[in-house]
Amino acid sequence: MLLAETLTLMAALTIALPLACPSAYAADDMLDKAPAKGVEWTKIQDLNPNATTTNRPIKQKWAVVIGAARFKESRLNGIDSKMDIGARNFANYLKDDKGGRFPASHVKTLINSEATKQNIMANLGKGWLGSLAGPDDLVVVFISTHGFPTTDGNTYLSAYDCALDNVYSTCFSMANLMDTLKQEVKTDRIVMVIEAPYSGSAELTVGAKALVKGLSVDLNKITLGKGYIILSSSKPDQMTWGNSFSTNLIAALKENNGLTGIQEAFAKARVKTEIDTSSGNASQKKQTPTIKSDWTGNDIVFGAPCAEEVKEIPENVMSFVAAEANYLKANQAVAAGNMKEAMSEYEAALAKDPKYADVWADYGAVLAISGNWQEAATKYQKAIELKPNDGLFKANYARVLDKLGRKDESIEQLEKAYQLAPKDKVIIQALAGKCIAAGNFDSAISVLEQGVYLFPNSAPMHDKLSLAFARTGNINQSLAHAREAVRLDPKLISARLNLGSALMLKGDNAGAKDAYVAGAQIAPDNADAHFLLSNAMERMGDTKGAATELTTFVQLAPAQDPRLASAKEKLKNLGE
Repeated sequence: MLLAETLTLMAALTIALPLACPSAYAADDMLDKAPAKGVEWTKIQDLNPNATTTNRPIKQKWAVVIGAARFKESRLNGIDSKMDIGARNFANYLKDDKGGRFPASHVKTLINSEATKQNIMANLGKGWLGSLAGPDDLVVVFISTHGFPTTDGNTYLSAYDCALDNVYSTCFSMANLMDTLKQEVKTDRIVMVIEAPYSGSAELTVGAKALVKGLSVDLNKITLGKGYIILSSSKPDQMTWGNSFSTNLIAALKENNGLTGIQEAFAKARVKTEIDTSSGNASQKKQTPTIKSDWTGNDIVFGAPCAEEVKEIPENVMSFVAAEANYLKANQAVAAGNMKEAMSEYEAALAKDPKYADVWADYGAVLAISGNWQEAATKYQKAIELKPNDGLFKANYARVLDKLGRKDESIEQLEKAYQLAPKDKVIIQALAGKCIAAGNFDSAISVLEQGVYLFPNSAPMHDKLSLAFARTGNINQSLAHAREAVRLDPKLISARLNLGSALMLKGDNAGAKDAYVAGAQIAPDNADAHFLLSNAMERMGDTKGAATELTTFVQLAPAQDPRLASAKEKLKNLGE
């Protein structure tokens, strides 16, 4: 969910029914003597009492496959159409009885609109993997989506619902993924494959660096735990081109009747990918896949059968999956503007899984849009109870509390939201606005300076910071940030007015007048622009012009504007 009127639309997912799985696991020393099709293995891989603890029979195999080539953010669409194709191909490989031999019911795919940030994290956590994978299981996570570096030095991956002007809270980093897997998933044997083309042509100017260095995922910045292997489609200073790497990796893994080890398959895929990306299209450059691991056992073989019969999906997870179907319908209804139908589907989802926190929260957002603030508050309270560390839930709840007149509680929730999500642009601006309104300008400046560091090209962030500095008497800083805000967004009316006020405080009445004139031209119905322009003209001795602008202000200002009485009185004096 997004603060204000927008929602995070998480797509519902379906899984296939359980399939049969061979009951034994292939021995490493038998891989080059794999039995013919239809012959079961009679030995269990990795039964070596002297080996490290990673060498244990793999009882079950689980996977989450994520691919997005279409996004709500239009600037990301049409750049690379092969990312969802790569994900579908990898999911098919995993379920292939001549490939990965994963039970179809154990492979979860999130493609395009299904791959929202909340949905990805839910399925990597308690919604799917966290509730299913045991300590003796193998987990595979495949991700193919846009990636780009940000001002905090990390590389973020795009969810379907990402917002490029608020990347830190709507996209996800490798650190997010690793933390979720380590905290929620019980197994210590996880293989992750990342294929993330850098979206250089998307003009990621807000909260993201230009196309310089750090283009792909830098595996050196990722802290691994025992039993982790991560494959990346290219070096951190290289571009990734389509699905060349995953195509080559799948082909290598399928060799030897699907019994090629991951290390051997990666080596072959790397060579083939380098060849593919070094020839043909002149605009492409060599792409070298990389690998990082903290693997202490024998090379893992995806295609080796699991050691146990296929584990049925437990009732609590099936409830989550069933509820997702209604959740998807609800979100589709919201997108179509049918709030009544959306609320009906949210009710159906909660009847199937009353612990689905995101349903409670999105239900609250729809109620807020509909103006039912009290019921929205109730839904957000339940969402926060189920997921207390979600900063966005608290931020949205703060907005609802503010509408209900519960100001102190609203600020308390907003402060908690900031503690949980200090890089969320909307939360930063909302908290700074509350601080300014309360006269706590130093706190506002502290929050906003962090904001302009994270979002250096955000005109509203510089604009708010200009106002906060002006209130503390630091006119030089106020002027600098006002000018930057105007440069970034020449049509931002508040930036024009803040620039004029800073110039006036510096004694530059002519400069202030020019800024106010520009503001009035941008927004002719803005009462503040005419009021301030009148002041500047009066200071310059242009009483006629001042009277004209003040008259316009009186005509435009709402009846409750406290400046009206003095403005009318001044008009009498200016007319004399």
